[in-house]
Amino acid sequence: MNEVYIVIIGAFVLVGGVILYAVVSTTAGIEKDENKNYIPDWIEKRFPSIFKGGKDLE
Repeated sequence: MNEVYIVIIGAFVLVGGVILYAVVSTTAGIEKDENKNYIPDWIEKRFPSIFKGGKDLE
């Protein structure tokens, strides 16, 4: 049962790290974010199925 908790905590840390990177890198100007949604443009273009509901995607 302890392994399940470790996997859940690891998943939260991983997802939280990706979100933190996206917000910090777009705020600092390291990554381009033309539509100001705190998601770098290269992530939006690489995973269009996740962001296909956005009206500002091409």
